[in-house]
Amino acid sequence: MPPPPAGGGWQTPPPGGPAPAGLPWEHRSELGFLNAFVETIKLFVTNPAEAWRRTKEKGDFAEPLIFAILVSWIGIAVSTLWSGLFGNAWVAFLPADMKEKMAGAFATNTAALLIQVGLAPIFVLIGLFIGAAIYHLAFLIVGATKDSASGFEGTFRVVSYASVSQLANVIPFVGGFAAVVWNLILVVLGVVRIHRTTQGKAIAGVLIPLLLCCVCIILVVALVVGGLAAAFANR
Repeated sequence: MPPPPAGGGWQTPPPGGPAPAGLPWEHRSELGFLNAFVETIKLFVTNPAEAWRRTKEKGDFAEPLIFAILVSWIGIAVSTLWSGLFGNAWVAFLPADMKEKMAGAFATNTAALLIQVGLAPIFVLIGLFIGAAIYHLAFLIVGATKDSASGFEGTFRVVSYASVSQLANVIPFVGGFAAVVWNLILVVLGVVRIHRTTQGKAIAGVLIPLLLCCVCIILVVALVVGGLAAAFANR
C-alpha cells in the first residue's frame, strides 16, 4: 500500500488496528436486506467518515449500483409526490368552472409524473455511469487518482454510495438543494478515502464538473437572451 499523501489525505490504519468490516449493505445475508439498507443509510447520515472508512475500495459494480438505485428512486418518488401535492394545491382557490376545464390537464400531468417515477431506475442507472465517468476524468486531471488502487470502480462506488443524499428530497421545498450540497460533501469525503488522496485534490475534482455546468448554463442563457434581443430589434 502506498504511503498516505500529505495534506489531509487518507491515512493508513495503524498496524494491528481493526480492518474495515464493510458497510452493512455488504452484509445483507447476515443482517437481512431491509435492515442492512436502513443501517447503511443511518451510517452515512450520522457518521459519513466512518461509512467511507468501512467502504470497500474494490468489489463489484452491482452492490453500490443497487443501493444507489434504491435510495435515488425513493428520493425521486417523494420529490414527485411533493411536486404533485404542492403544485396542484393552488387549484383549490380557482373557480369551479376553471377547475373543470383544467381537470384534463391535471390528469395528464399526474400520468406523466407516474411514468417519471416508473422510469426513474433506468435514468438513475444511466446517470450513475455518466456521472462517475465525468468525475473520474476530473480526478485524473487533478491527480486525485495517483495513489488509487481502485481506478474507475472506486469513483463509481463513491458516486453510487453518495447517492444516499437523494433522500434529502423527502424535505419539502429545500430538499433538492440540500441533496446537491450533501452529495458534493459525500463525494469529497469518499474520494479522499477510496482514492487515497488529499482533500484539496478531491475538492478540485468535484468543482471542475460543477464549474463547467455553470459555464454551460451561462452560455445557454446568454444565447437565449441574445436571440430574444435580436428578435425584438428586428420588429
